[in-house]
Amino acid sequence: MSSSFFREQSLSWDALQPQLTTTETEISPMLDFWALQPNVRNALSLFLRNQNRSLMVLKADDKPDYAALLMAFVQQTLPKVRSVFGVNYVVEQGDSFSFPHIEVEPAQSLEDNFATSGEVLSALYCDQFQLFGKVKVHPGSQDIQLTPGLIHRANGGVLILSASTLLAQFDLWQRLKHILQTQQFDWFSAHPFKTLPCEIPSYPLNVKVIILGNRAELATLGELEEDLYDFADYAEIESYLSVVDVNEQKNWASYVQKTAKENNLELDFSAVNKIYQLLVRESENRFLVKTSPATLKNMLLNAAILAQKTDLSAVDFEAVFQQQIAQHGFLKEQTYADILNEQVYVETDGEIVGQVNGLSVIEYPGTPVAFGEPSRISCIVQFGDGEVIDVERKNELAGNIHSKGMMIAQACLSNILEFPSQLPFSASLVFEQSYGEIDGDSASLAIFCVLVSALADLPLPQYIAMTGSIDQFGLIHAVGGVNDKIEGFFTICQRRGLTGKQGVIIPATTIQQLSLSEEVVSAVKNGEFFIFPVEDIYQACELIFQRDLLEEDKIYEESKTPISRLIQRRIDIRAEPVKKGFLDFLRF
Repeated sequence: MSSSFFREQSLSWDALQPQLTTTETEISPMLDFWALQPNVRNALSLFLRNQNRSLMVLKADDKPDYAALLMAFVQQTLPKVRSVFGVNYVVEQGDSFSFPHIEVEPAQSLEDNFATSGEVLSALYCDQFQLFGKVKVHPGSQDIQLTPGLIHRANGGVLILSASTLLAQFDLWQRLKHILQTQQFDWFSAHPFKTLPCEIPSYPLNVKVIILGNRAELATLGELEEDLYDFADYAEIESYLSVVDVNEQKNWASYVQKTAKENNLELDFSAVNKIYQLLVRESENRFLVKTSPATLKNMLLNAAILAQKTDLSAVDFEAVFQQQIAQHGFLKEQTYADILNEQVYVETDGEIVGQVNGLSVIEYPGTPVAFGEPSRISCIVQFGDGEVIDVERKNELAGNIHSKGMMIAQACLSNILEFPSQLPFSASLVFEQSYGEIDGDSASLAIFCVLVSALADLPLPQYIAMTGSIDQFGLIHAVGGVNDKIEGFFTICQRRGLTGKQGVIIPATTIQQLSLSEEVVSAVKNGEFFIFPVEDIYQACELIFQRDLLEEDKIYEESKTPISRLIQRRIDIRAEPVKKGFLDFLRF
């Protein structure tokens, strides 16, 4: 295949990284975090003003950062009521002839022991004494002292708690639920077999509680408390922000600039655009960026520390990105060294029948490392009873989704080539030198192509790797980790020497996921590496085999014979009742 063909079929270099369409002069006045979260902002405002609702469950991933932001927002939004809430407990201590006696009266001032002004409090971890207060009894005099807890101090205000705390100490939830539903605080002994030293009057308590938790924590809480959402409002701090249109991009860029200002940093527009590109790598979607304040602040401070300056540009964030790649790169480098030293065989040049380079993402438990690695997939076809053997699944080295992709590839081939229900061949498919568990259906395009190659006896270019999932009708669908996959194959090719023919086939639907490294972009710009988007298996086969998959109404040269005709020709030859030696029947 010529370089001109590659250029015609491949993506242009400027499509490999996302760019903000807004400009520096268009960025609106600085916006805070809650300006980017209109849904949860409106939900919180409604909850705080509704006197009939006392509990909100709020999905939030970075609880420490969100708790601080939430406290500030609630303090600003909570209706201002100048009043004293709570009560004053008057304790008449007992003596050797009488029991202690406790009375309760409405609080008159903030000096009273259980009085509050409607505070907004946050406690991401607490025990029962911190939350519900405690009754202290002096070991000598037996005097009683009542200590208010968070629930008392937040009377008339808002208390922010963590779902993980309530799950770890579920008895706290049961008591908290009772308080919120009855709007009354009752004293109980902390010890199941001991009573309170005397009767302690209950008192009305009006508090709003917001429970923060990630989706897994809230799902567990919902399972344990089936009617949770019958009496609790629900809202989400959205983990990702849409940046589809220019106004959304302006708002996000304004938020980034405000966060930088709060940390005494200055960003030029190239820095904002680079932050956007790095966040797209994490979200794998050009239309979504992560909203986590902790993530953004960490990126800003790392760039400032590494550059040792406060005015930052795109170069400074690229330096942090490269430093983190090196910092996390030990396992990746060892994996690539095995390929380059041919301990793991991966060919990146020439053409071979029944062998293709698929692309996978490797993750190591206990580390944040995830990187792309080419995987050699091979196929041997024999004239047989129609069984397609998935060696990985047979040996329990593959998951259910992988097996699903394998079966879809088989069904797709049978449907397109109109094979009978009993396939006229048997095949064995293997992920060569794969010794760990694999899963996912992103190799189904590669499986389809290697199966076609073995059936038609057509070689596959080893300098082209591919990823993509297919359906039974031959459409190619999106996969995850496309940036890592492309960069993994590119690294192997680059270290062996770029030939100007190497490249990667990806689903056309993953173009919006692309945010590739500067090295890959530069190689594509110089015509040294190529990225081919395809929509269906017909385009994929035409690209790698340089011929049609199915026969069309036109005249073909012998060198361009359609793949379907080649496969049918081989099947017909094997079906002829010609006397052959035993060894001839063993090879398809």
